[in-house]
Amino acid sequence: MVNHRARWLLIILLIATSAGTLLVAQEADEVVVKRGTIEDDLYVAGRSVDVVAQVQGDVTAAGQRVSIDESVTGDVLAAGETVTILAQVQDDVRVAGRSVTIAGSVAGHVVAAGETVSIAPAATVGGWAWLAGREVHVAGRVGKELKVAGQVVTVSGEVAGDVEIMAEEIRILARARIKGNLVYRSENEPQISEDADIAGDIIAKPVLYPEPEDRGGGFIFLLALAVAAIVYFLLFPVFSVAGAEGLRRAPLTALGIGVAVLFATPFVILLLFVTLIGVLIALPLLAYYLVSLLGGLLTGVIYVGDAGLRLMGRAGSAAKGMRVLSIVVALVAILLIQVIPVVGALAVLVLFVLGLGALQLQIWRRYSQ
Repeated sequence: MVNHRARWLLIILLIATSAGTLLVAQEADEVVVKRGTIEDDLYVAGRSVDVVAQVQGDVTAAGQRVSIDESVTGDVLAAGETVTILAQVQDDVRVAGRSVTIAGSVAGHVVAAGETVSIAPAATVGGWAWLAGREVHVAGRVGKELKVAGQVVTVSGEVAGDVEIMAEEIRILARARIKGNLVYRSENEPQISEDADIAGDIIAKPVLYPEPEDRGGGFIFLLALAVAAIVYFLLFPVFSVAGAEGLRRAPLTALGIGVAVLFATPFVILLLFVTLIGVLIALPLLAYYLVSLLGGLLTGVIYVGDAGLRLMGRAGSAAKGMRVLSIVVALVAILLIQVIPVVGALAVLVLFVLGLGALQLQIWRRYSQ
């Protein structure tokens, strides 16, 4: 029902945060730890990022695991698989990840999206909070309004303004204190404890955006594609990067070969299947064709990631962790482009055909050698 909105919010946050961090990161490595006092904005990216410094500016961080633990005088923008904010943030927080936890104090507002999103009991948010995720837990204090979209939403903290929830399952626990109205959109009645304190009215509104049961398939496909791209790079780092480099050097050649392979190969396979002897060739050719389709798409994704690293001036010296991060950001960017009607689908198709041609070029070069 609401997972679709939550996922798109997560995607937009990821691309805005991760792509920006990659392009301007002051430090990027497998493990990044910042200590002491930083008298400026901080941009960091890596597999593991720990900011235990007092930052007198904004913090922008991306990585598999991101933790911001001290004080930040500006905004915090962070994206990663696991993101934890323990710091005292004097402005706003915008985070996205598989698991997001806000456990510090935020003077401004909070926008957070992920599979699980938690406002811990010790956390305080001075402004409003907009949260989205499969499971959302609000146990801390929110100074203004709270808006939540998720599958399961639990509120056990204090909210000074109105609370608006759109979810399949809504739980208002005994410790909850809501000083405004509770507005909900759900196909099920919310579970409200008798000891919960709701000063305003409880208002039910119709569900506006019902979601098909199989909508999660798109997210699973995205996750599977990301894993495939990363595994492809880690297994064949030189070959995969060389394929993307070949696309950069000879895009027209790659486009021509890609179009020929995409449309001519099925016709050749069909002709081979007509004869008994031809079947022996058609079967391995069909297998090769199917693998090439996936390989072409992955080559295109790696090419986009490589282009981002090239803009940073780090294409030739990027570590494996940095390249893996660039692949994830590239895949999210490609997915986001598809939102644009017609043009987005055409751009992705062209990238796929280019990647398919570049892959065949790279295979031919290796075979020739």
